[in-house]
Amino acid sequence: MDPDTTKKVSDLLNLMEDISSDVDAKSELDALTERIEILESKVEELAGKVDQFERMYQEKRRQVKSLKQDLLALFPDRDA
Repeated sequence: MDPDTTKKVSDLLNLMEDISSDVDAKSELDALTERIEILESKVEELAGKVDQFERMYQEKRRQVKSLKQDLLALFPDRDA
């Protein structure tokens, strides 16, 4: 092959390798984006559960306080 053809073939092969690398990188980025979206969804779900537990805790705390007041009313001669 003449030098000009060899250079063109080499340039074409390098371009194909670059395109292949870009496609691989895009595929990896797409996979990472999907994983991030899944993780964000799970974090949102967990945050909702934490909020639910916090509300349940506060409700139980109110119930205990109410029961304490009821018990104190039953035995007024006792000090808290």
